Amino acid sequence: MPAQRQTDLSLYQFDETEFAHLSLSDLIAARDLFHLDLVRRPNVVATAIGRYRIRSGDSWPHEKEQHHGTGPRRLDNSQVRPYSWPCILVFVSQWEDPAKFASNPDGMVPKSFLMPSGSRVPICVIEAPHESQTPIAAPDIIHPLNNIGPGSPIIASVQGQDYVATVTCLVSDGHTVYALTNRHVTGEGGEIVEAELGGERRRIGVSTDKQLTKLPFSSVYPNFPVKDTFVNLDVGLIELDDISRWTTKSRDGRVLGPMADFSGANLSLSLVGCQVRGFGAAGGEMAGEIQALFYRYKSSGGFEYVADLFIGPRATPVAKASETPVKPFATLPGDSGALWALEAAADKTGAKEAPPMIPLAVQWGRSIVHSVGEAPPRNYALATLLSRACALLDVDPVRDWNVDQPDTWGALGHFSIAARARLALSDSFPNLKTLMKNNLEIISHDDAALKKGDFSGMGTEDFVPMADVPDFFWKTRVAKQGFDREFEGGNHFADMDQKGEGGKTLLDLTKDDAFIDPDKWEAFYDGVRDLLSGKHIAEGRRGLLPFRVWQIFDAMCNFAKRGKAKEFVCAAGVLTHYVGDACQPLHISYLHDGDPENPVKHTFTKGKKAGKTELRPLGQGVHSAYEDKMIFDHRMEILDDLAKTSHVKKSEWIGTGREAAKLTIELMRSTFKLLPPARIVKIYVGVGKGGKAASDALWSKFGEDTISAMQAGTHLVAVLWESAWNAGNGEAEVQRTSALTHKEAMDIVKDAKFLPSMSIGQIGEALK
Repeated sequence: MPAQRQTDLSLYQFDETEFAHLSLSDLIAARDLFHLDLVRRPNVVATAIGRYRIRSGDSWPHEKEQHHGTGPRRLDNSQVRPYSWPCILVFVSQWEDPAKFASNPDGMVPKSFLMPSGSRVPICVIEAPHESQTPIAAPDIIHPLNNIGPGSPIIASVQGQDYVATVTCLVSDGHTVYALTNRHVTGEGGEIVEAELGGERRRIGVSTDKQLTKLPFSSVYPNFPVKDTFVNLDVGLIELDDISRWTTKSRDGRVLGPMADFSGANLSLSLVGCQVRGFGAAGGEMAGEIQALFYRYKSSGGFEYVADLFIGPRATPVAKASETPVKPFATLPGDSGALWALEAAADKTGAKEAPPMIPLAVQWGRSIVHSVGEAPPRNYALATLLSRACALLDVDPVRDWNVDQPDTWGALGHFSIAARARLALSDSFPNLKTLMKNNLEIISHDDAALKKGDFSGMGTEDFVPMADVPDFFWKTRVAKQGFDREFEGGNHFADMDQKGEGGKTLLDLTKDDAFIDPDKWEAFYDGVRDLLSGKHIAEGRRGLLPFRVWQIFDAMCNFAKRGKAKEFVCAAGVLTHYVGDACQPLHISYLHDGDPENPVKHTFTKGKKAGKTELRPLGQGVHSAYEDKMIFDHRMEILDDLAKTSHVKKSEWIGTGREAAKLTIELMRSTFKLLPPARIVKIYVGVGKGGKAASDALWSKFGEDTISAMQAGTHLVAVLWESAWNAGNGEAEVQRTSALTHKEAMDIVKDAKFLPSMSIGQIGEALK
């Protein structure tokens, strides 16, 4: 790893002032000397090192009319100004009128302390009553599509409960790459850590013995001799299973700069007042400001506990007292591990583009402060300096891992089929061809975007192309918009080769057309148990893909008949997703992510689970290696060959949704013959690792047949489009052929009544 460069704070800090005569060391020594004197006074709840906070309504030195308030000074009505002087911050639970201490002056917090050297250290009193509970609820966590990086959520199971935390960044000891986060999340060495990728929960790694809890202050900062005080560090590492899934980019797509390298030798009060930006799994991006250093938040057993940084809402410099001084933010449960980075103010750079954000700290907790009146409690982040954690763990941040890797591998296959389907339309319906051509970028993307392969933002932006609305807008826990649907997951697959009672599979049973019946499939599933757990398959995990195609085809016929161009386009785009799943072998097999009939037994050797075992499907990880990375890596060949898909013939037209379901099952059957899932798993297992080696091996064996299966899916989409248009007499009934706006399309798919997602037990009645 290259040596860390000295961090240049000139763009990130406030100007030094004539009041900055006290050093950080002076303040730490003063607080340590007088700490017991402070905490014995009424209402004192915490202390910190900082710069004097000026009430927002107070006048500035250059103003002619001077005004200085005398009421309670709080974090939300005060700010650090360029001329703020070094001080000790004393947090009290209640602001008292000085007159109350007339009979007991020793009870009042003094304005300053006189040091043995003769210098005075000022004290700034802040009213900040702690709030034990907060009404601010964490929003739905946004899980990544396929790349994990700083700010992404991870899942740890503790005593039967799942907890979500945040990845700080990637680090390396020169041999192994780890994900860094909080130790209270990773637990002891040997604990499994998981994440949700594209709606599927998967193991991502295991916690290591390299971790930090608390250490004596003097061992972390030898330059500052402090007694009976611990620094809370709370940092743990996750050894990653497959580093090809990881990126060093932040959640907003920005590449981080070099780490801010601080130690006791160069740490200074210049950090106080710096603007920082956090990336939390729950809170998202948080614009904050460093409000204090070494926040002393707890006393226990004669020992004090401090946090390196105390981060709160960003104060905005104001020219008028009437202007609002702060921008609210909230850090929420799930933000543990969030990376906080230094951010330069735009007016200090003098450049068109801001300099990169500098990784600074790891959040491990929060302090909740009661607000005045009906205002909600205010959240403040407690964080550990990243440079100190990395030095103690002997690791360095990794800044350039997969920085150019797009965030949506898995979308490429769906978009490719959707874009190429219009080219397979016949000349029978000119208006249909025009309608689908004009709405290419509502349904999918143009060729330039497809070949680039970067569709960042889906699931978080206001618009998602119709071909992947089922994944990134309707599938539970993927999109942030709140339009996810409870039973959407089962619509995306059907394990056609899983044996039921009597040893027969859905592939066997559907050779009889009478078995293309959701009620019969429901009865079939009643006799099937999960191969690993032995439990009956839950309602939401009973695949019904052919019946979803049936449902949408019928709706398209109705939209065409009623002249509803907008609804027809949206349904046609959505349909491409499910047909795309039908020609993907690992969406239609019980071997979808490895072989559960040949599980691998893993025995834990460390931690609380030492001696216990866990069963994992042989070849776990094959799904993403095949469907995501392999398709993405070979997108040029795939796009070129899909453009050669044969045109629709009139003899292929159908008229009912039942026929559409039958054609879908035939597509699935032909996919099994071209691409046997067992062979795909075998090749993947034979490689012995994931990443590029696995995707290359899979393409070598299955590339041509994969294209053939996708061509069959593309052709079927075109057949279904033309058939529905024909059945509904769309050429005469549909008057509009122009492109929809993004808003028009999203307003339609936001409606839960539009192509409602159902379970196998529900959809039968709807199809009748």
